[in-house]
Amino acid sequence: MQRIIWMGGGALLAVVLFVIVQQFMTAGTSAAPMTEGEAIQLINEQYPDSTPELIDENDHTFLFNLTNDYGMYELEIDRENKSVAYLNNISLNESDEGDDNGTTEADQSPSEELTEEEVIAIAQESSTGEVVSATPLENSIYEVILEEDERILTVSVDTKSGEAQITGEEAKIAEDPGRILSEQEAINIALGAVAGQVDDVDLEQENGVPYFLIEIETDEDDATVQINAISGEIMSTVWDD
Repeated sequence: MQRIIWMGGGALLAVVLFVIVQQFMTAGTSAAPMTEGEAIQLINEQYPDSTPELIDENDHTFLFNLTNDYGMYELEIDRENKSVAYLNNISLNESDEGDDNGTTEADQSPSEELTEEEVIAIAQESSTGEVVSATPLENSIYEVILEEDERILTVSVDTKSGEAQITGEEAKIAEDPGRILSEQEAINIALGAVAGQVDDVDLEQENGVPYFLIEIETDEDDATVQINAISGEIMSTVWDD
């Protein structure tokens, strides 16, 4: 009986050891080092507009040459931590290198400002509307007004940097030249300007422009308010002596 117990205990111990070994093996494979493709993806995310070239690798690191518009860099990736270990500059492009005094070519010659035609072309990138005006302001800024179907945009353009920014937006008021205000609408407009009792309302026309004449009695004097029958604009207010 004791022998059977010992045999059973040995079998149980063997199963436990097998499970432990399997866990170690699984843990080892789950922490696989970064692949080259994963490293390139990381570089593209952190350094867009750059071109990586793998020049060396081992079990722990990848070494890349990284080039962009500014120059060339040496970049090391830690495969185990899956992160950038360091980034060192190797060389700069000629346009970015300074002379012995620390000045660059751009510093030596003043940049030319954009012409009005170039400014307008840049402003039109912000809108498909028609250019109404282009006005030079202070500090090398142009203000360009563009009119669209439903809005009017104001675009400011820096003539040195070429940077454009929408600085104003106004909705256009739809006009219906064929519609004439109702008598009540005209009365409401007139009473908004002169408080009192409406005594008479006439619709007249002069030079093709229709207008209302609305007589209003007040506690002191009477007034006649002339209102554009299309736009609703108050054209005049005349007080009786």
